[in-house]
Amino acid sequence: MSNTQVNMEDEPDCGSDADVMFDDGLYIPGISATEPAGTTTVEIDVTKRKRRSVVWEEFEILEGKGFSDGKERAKCNRCRQIYKADSTTNGTETLRRHILHCPKRENKGPTQMTLGVNDGKLMLRDKKVDQVWVRDKVTRLIVRHELPLIFVEYEEFRELITYIFPDYTHITRNTQMAEILKFYNLESSRIHNLLKSFNGKISLTSDLWTSITNDGYLSLTGHYIDKDWVLHKKLLKFCIMPPPHTGINICEMVSKILSEWGIDRKLFSITLDGATSNFSFVELLKRNLNLKNALLCKGEFFHNRCCAHILNLIVQDGLKHIDESVALIRSSIAYVKGSQARKMKFLNICKQLSLPSSKGLHGDVTTRWNSTYIMLNSALFYRKAFENLGLVEDNYKTCPDSDQWLKIEKLMGFLHPFYEITVLLSGSKYPISNLYFENVWEIHKSLLEEVSHGLSFMRPMTIEMKKKFDKYWRNYSPILAIALVFDPRYKLSFVNWAFAKLAPLDPTGIDMGNNVKSALYQLFNEYKSMNASDYEIPSEFMQSVIAEADNGTKSQLDVYLDEPKIPFSDHDDEYDVLAFWKANGSRYPDVARMARDVLAIPVSTVASESAFSAGGRVIDKYRSKLLPSNAEALICLRDWMFDIHFRSEPVDDPVDVDNALGNVLGRLQIERETGDCSYPCAKRETKPNGLFFGISKLLRSFINDCSLDSFLNYCTLLKAKS
Repeated sequence: MSNTQVNMEDEPDCGSDADVMFDDGLYIPGISATEPAGTTTVEIDVTKRKRRSVVWEEFEILEGKGFSDGKERAKCNRCRQIYKADSTTNGTETLRRHILHCPKRENKGPTQMTLGVNDGKLMLRDKKVDQVWVRDKVTRLIVRHELPLIFVEYEEFRELITYIFPDYTHITRNTQMAEILKFYNLESSRIHNLLKSFNGKISLTSDLWTSITNDGYLSLTGHYIDKDWVLHKKLLKFCIMPPPHTGINICEMVSKILSEWGIDRKLFSITLDGATSNFSFVELLKRNLNLKNALLCKGEFFHNRCCAHILNLIVQDGLKHIDESVALIRSSIAYVKGSQARKMKFLNICKQLSLPSSKGLHGDVTTRWNSTYIMLNSALFYRKAFENLGLVEDNYKTCPDSDQWLKIEKLMGFLHPFYEITVLLSGSKYPISNLYFENVWEIHKSLLEEVSHGLSFMRPMTIEMKKKFDKYWRNYSPILAIALVFDPRYKLSFVNWAFAKLAPLDPTGIDMGNNVKSALYQLFNEYKSMNASDYEIPSEFMQSVIAEADNGTKSQLDVYLDEPKIPFSDHDDEYDVLAFWKANGSRYPDVARMARDVLAIPVSTVASESAFSAGGRVIDKYRSKLLPSNAEALICLRDWMFDIHFRSEPVDDPVDVDNALGNVLGRLQIERETGDCSYPCAKRETKPNGLFFGISKLLRSFINDCSLDSFLNYCTLLKAKS
């Protein structure tokens, strides 16, 4: 590659207006300023390169053969004016200035035009505010981050938006609520049409909740797997539930909701907790649906109990008979947290023993057994610190001795599987019905072994836990055991093997295995008699294979069960059972339809309880007068538009709104006054998440996804030049 020296000369401008704009110092980030008049010697690369500038979208390249000097020209696509455009001698500054002042374009001054990014390309766009678009973005911000409606009336927010878009017309909180209701109605119609066109079955979860205003609310959530084998959950209703909360009243309310959504003939199951009213409610609902012939197998598999709730009851009953060593741990933690001086002494001991203080000491809550497990786990971590505290603190008399610490370790080993299962069964973003059987079987096996051969100090606890297990899970749940069959790593052979392993400790194990197999074929025959599958058969060959299987001695279900199981691997935690059925569903379409509906069954009511977590933040002590219909719109809309799991994102505290807005606006002010446009992100007082993240994201949307730093720098420079 060779280099040469050439003379660059100024090109004629497109008129006096262009000269004035240039002399005033128009500066647009990413566009180089014109060199001073005269001749400048520069060294350039003569190799012809691809034209990458955005200006070439507005100009046509004319080859140099038609001109005396043989150099290329650029012709404006609008006014047809021609400029020199040889890549070795001419820049693009003149062309850029022409774009701003082309007589065939709608003239825009520097304060009327701004830069944006579209599909990674730099482009000029009109800075005029689209009021509807901005309102939509603000509405999304409020709904997603659960901000109060008065957010749109905050002085800092209005100053910020006015600074960016002076022509924007601000709205009141009532108008903002109207915007939210508009979105709610649109999304409600979309979800209604989606469920109407859905050909599969829908499983439900429901729960009741009392708000801070002592109003009863009912939550109803639908779960289904679509034809692309993606698991979905939709919050169908979050509404006031008038008293009394009897089974009859709950049944009337739920039946009305199902009719409004048009899914009363598409139900597969409903998962509820152990509240007494739920038993009469589900029996009444089942009876009404059977009158419409809307349930499979006459509703035999319709009602499922929340596994997380049952597990909590089982362990809680056992902890009532727990050893005194746990009471000593509880008292020790209460002693350390009793005063600031004790906390400081405990922290100093941890520092001397090189124990990190970040883990912390955790107390327990009587209604949540897993909090007791977390308490014991944190105490074991700081065991040496407690022992040292007992040596230097005369008033500390509840420190466990070495034998009691050993008992706590044994108890932790026994409770650890229960804790892991609780966490696993509390998910709502992945199918977990296939995880039910193996985990419940592990619990059953562990209890039987502890009752028969366990340590004496733990036997009273395990006996009580075994009684509670037999009350709720004695016969397991056939439909959730069937869900494991649709995991190609297990199939029916694992169910038979698991019950056989229990037979020496529980003679009824073999009968339970036979019951699961009988229920599996009963449900398959029901699906086989239904309308044709909505799966597309890929070829005539596959049709012949299915027809041969159906006409022969083997059904589609037998073909699936007889095929080799998928071997286990080191990455089984990441195994996607839905991906298997998406790839293989057309081989046995009736089995795939059944698998799709069974795998969508929620084994806990976590999804409905998550709506109450959101409700507790929306209907708080600062917004206790919010209308129930408005609360429903805010909570349902957040679920429909963003599908956010209640544990997945940090929640913004409304009291921090002013501070967050002040930080953003303050940064704008600092850059405008000091000219420090390289203000680093590390100097922000607010971390890039939570409310600051939400506002920053809104600003990025305003500028077509330009970086916030670039946009603020541009605003500062533009204001300084104007």
